[in-house]
Amino acid sequence: MVSRGAAIELNEGSDQGWNGPIWYISHLVAPNPHSSSTPVRIVWNSSQEFRGLSLNNLLHKGPDVLNPIRGVLLRFRSRLHAALGDVKKMYNSVWLKDEEVHLHRFLWRDNPEDEIGVFAVVRVNIGDKPAGCIAQVAMRETANLPQFTSMVEERRILTEDCYVDDILTSHDDLQTLCRMTEGVEEILKAGGFSLKPWVVTGQSGRSGKPTVPSKARSTEPKTLILPNQMRDEENRALGLGYEPESDKLRVLTSVNFSRRRGKMRTGLDLREDEIRGSTPDPLTRRMMLSQIAGFYDPIGLASPAKQREVMLIRESFQEAGRDHPSKDTWDDPLRHALRGCNKTL
Repeated sequence: MVSRGAAIELNEGSDQGWNGPIWYISHLVAPNPHSSSTPVRIVWNSSQEFRGLSLNNLLHKGPDVLNPIRGVLLRFRSRLHAALGDVKKMYNSVWLKDEEVHLHRFLWRDNPEDEIGVFAVVRVNIGDKPAGCIAQVAMRETANLPQFTSMVEERRILTEDCYVDDILTSHDDLQTLCRMTEGVEEILKAGGFSLKPWVVTGQSGRSGKPTVPSKARSTEPKTLILPNQMRDEENRALGLGYEPESDKLRVLTSVNFSRRRGKMRTGLDLREDEIRGSTPDPLTRRMMLSQIAGFYDPIGLASPAKQREVMLIRESFQEAGRDHPSKDTWDDPLRHALRGCNKTL
């Protein structure tokens, strides 16, 4: 964070002349196995209280400026060619004022033998309650600058085709799409935002320039990689897998019976050939519902397959309600026939 200008170290003279409020924010290291670019991140706890107050207690969240994720995904593949962009460190792209900087102090040392140093975050911090609203509004206000008035379509993309730091758009003409993506980059650069390389239909991975998709398709079967095993060259479109070479969206399925720590599973997702041997015995209604509820399909690509799961849940509740209330049977074993149906999904 220091090397890219998102935080600074405060020397002994930093407090001289500053009579405003000071606040220190606690932090911890959180592993994120789902991310290939940031497998370990720093989490800032702006909600931690001291003497009954926290920074987030004093901040307003701001209006909801997020676009509906379903609408963004549907528009993403409504035209012939698609482009997927990702804003680098979006929250850290917006500067804080001096009085806000001193409310974002933190303590840090690289080694236990070192003295503890005092640092401060100088960009919008992801742990703050209004961080998402601030970053989104900053992007849109940049697009409304007078010098970009003629860039109508590019401004529309930054208003309607964004979800947090993801930009998903499409057009029937590939050359026009490439021109639009260049315009979006020009606008964002004026606001201090930068983009990772675009992923465009027909392009393999995140390297190289967009090319017109070839009609030739490889017949070699591909292995679907589970979310916590995705590599850097693979792409996601708001939680869905996207293959730019074949221009296909993939529903990323996962089966994982390991315990949770916070909201993360402690073990790896099971592969298809591991499910039968690794399904818990006994299998309870709570376990089955947990797996089915975690199936992410925002635009209904796999509705026929998911309907089977819904029918299983209904049957399990009907079974439980025959003798006693279903709420008392969450941890009772499912009967053998129902367990067998579950293992075929």
